[in-house]
Amino acid sequence: MVGEERVARNDFSGSARAVVQAGAIHGDVHFHWPATKVPRQLPPRVELVNQVRVLAELERDIADRPPLDDPVIKVVLGPRGSGKSTVATSWLHRVQQHFPDGQLYATLGAWGDHQVAPREVLGEFLVSLGVERGNLPADLASRASMFRSVTHGLSLAVFLDDVVSPAQVRSLLPGSGGSVVVVTGHGAFGVLARQRATLIDIDPLEPDMAVELLGQFAEDRVGADQYALRGVLELCAGLPVALCLVGGMLAERPTLSLAELLEELADPDAGITSVAVGDEPTLGSLFDATYARLSPRAQGVYRALGAHPGTGDVSVAALAAGMGVDEVTVRRAVDELVSLRVVENPVAGRVVAHNLVRGHAARIGEVVDRAERDALRRRLIDWYVAGAVTAEAAVMGQRVWRRRLFPDVRPQPGHPAEVDSRGWLERERVTLRAVVVASYEDGAFEAVVVLCLVLWALYEPGKYYDDLLATNEIGVRAAEHLAGDVVRAVLLTQMGFAHLHLGDTDAAIAACRSAIGIALAARDVEAEATALECAGLARLARDDVDEARTVLRRNLALAESVGDPRRIALARFHLAKAEPPESAIALLDQALAGFRGLAAPEPRNFAKIMTWQGRKSGEAGRTEQARERLAQARAITAEQSWPFDQAQVLDALGDLETGDAAKAFYEQAIALYAEHGFVNAMTRTAQRLAALS
Repeated sequence: MVGEERVARNDFSGSARAVVQAGAIHGDVHFHWPATKVPRQLPPRVELVNQVRVLAELERDIADRPPLDDPVIKVVLGPRGSGKSTVATSWLHRVQQHFPDGQLYATLGAWGDHQVAPREVLGEFLVSLGVERGNLPADLASRASMFRSVTHGLSLAVFLDDVVSPAQVRSLLPGSGGSVVVVTGHGAFGVLARQRATLIDIDPLEPDMAVELLGQFAEDRVGADQYALRGVLELCAGLPVALCLVGGMLAERPTLSLAELLEELADPDAGITSVAVGDEPTLGSLFDATYARLSPRAQGVYRALGAHPGTGDVSVAALAAGMGVDEVTVRRAVDELVSLRVVENPVAGRVVAHNLVRGHAARIGEVVDRAERDALRRRLIDWYVAGAVTAEAAVMGQRVWRRRLFPDVRPQPGHPAEVDSRGWLERERVTLRAVVVASYEDGAFEAVVVLCLVLWALYEPGKYYDDLLATNEIGVRAAEHLAGDVVRAVLLTQMGFAHLHLGDTDAAIAACRSAIGIALAARDVEAEATALECAGLARLARDDVDEARTVLRRNLALAESVGDPRRIALARFHLAKAEPPESAIALLDQALAGFRGLAAPEPRNFAKIMTWQGRKSGEAGRTEQARERLAQARAITAEQSWPFDQAQVLDALGDLETGDAAKAFYEQAIALYAEHGFVNAMTRTAQRLAALS
């Protein structure tokens, strides 16, 4: 009534992870939500025998901080092998109760062959905090901004190991809260003082602490010969890695005296001495002496680690394949290497070797037998290619490109990737990317392009679009060497899809345009159709509906000329998204019938098509038919536990309803998007909710 005061109620009943209730909204809509996961990424804890001063400096200024303080940065500096990572890991484990929101860990590769870009590290951090890979921004600045937003108000421990430059650290800082960032590196990090960083130089182990560490391996012999002990300590220069190697040698041979050990270490003919820690040439002698103590089979595994094209995390099966021996032989050799502290065996069936060990092993391989080393590397690469092909056939067997372009490249029966194919791909993901690089460096261009084609089965479902872009850029260059125009077109299209899902529609369209031109020149209709599909979806993503419709109609015409039922069904489905309701409904009915007629059912595509049937039926005014289709889609997505698809159905139901009913569906969709980190979709739904209010 006129004159009466209007009363707004802001009540909510029930339970939800995220709730949005809107009245009158002016301006932009922003969201902040808690991390949906608590990451625990620290390396295993290692007990220290020294570094009291360093631990005290790490501890300083951590307690009694303001609630929204800038992150505290601690930079631990020192040469390789000085124990930086060990100290940082040990301290972070001791104080983890101060950081209840979790611990993040990344190694930036200062001493490795392949440094890791901060953009990729941020992507992994955001995913570990609950953001879906499909919603990661494309560029470094946007990811850094999202990381600060997601971590705002949290208390996290962020461990950045093997950092190359201060710029990497600045890109990886979390938002205001109670977080600490611990950095290890070797170089000029003084510029980080502007970010309140504390620089901590790590000290070599003092003699009494070094003796204590050696005593853990061979207590009864350490004090027996003071002269030899002083010589050994001088050679080790207080470096924990060197002392552990010496200790491992003592532990392996209970009758070896310190004097005999010193004689071996000081022998100028012991072997390679080029591996040094800082300016000290002694570490190479220690590695040489350790290698000399190994049995022939352990020496073979050691050299295989040096020939391995990936990281130091290697499966026993890969080593056995590379060496051409059985896994039992490799496991026995690994046990020997573990007992000498040369490698670690944290998980059954896998070996982890430090970069220093791998570097020395590579040099040993070149000196002992360069031809053997090259052959071993080729066999390792072939094993990983065979595994990727075998896994792709199991995970995404309906895809045509590998079978059509490389018909002689077939799955390998009995390969470990045949069992738990998705798990194998995930476990070997980092190595597979490195194998692409190594294959290109070796001139194995066919291996490169085959890997890039089949790794779609890993990268697309897993949303590893950074990996996809990095590998396919190399793949395109390899295809040019092979004069493989159709392969090049397909790889450019795969890059287009990656750009599209990362939100860079301009880059997606540019990649697809190049692919279309190459496919036309090669007169390959399937490659052209695939590129057109991606280009049309990219146009649709930036609301260029008329152009998207034209491109997607061309895609359908080409699909029909090819005659592949699955390609035709997909082309009809995608075109329907850009068509008016009546023609769209007919296309969607045909697409659903096409998928139902395939030998292998695809419930996700069933649900997607039914969702769009509901949307288009609603636009045509067929409300009851729309509700029926959306109910069917909702049942499938709920049964399969697909949160994004569930939220899409809820969005469509909200569009179909009005008033409080629409509001309820939108709020449920927003809650699902927020819980699983689908940022872009959540924002779009929130805007519809605001308009409704």
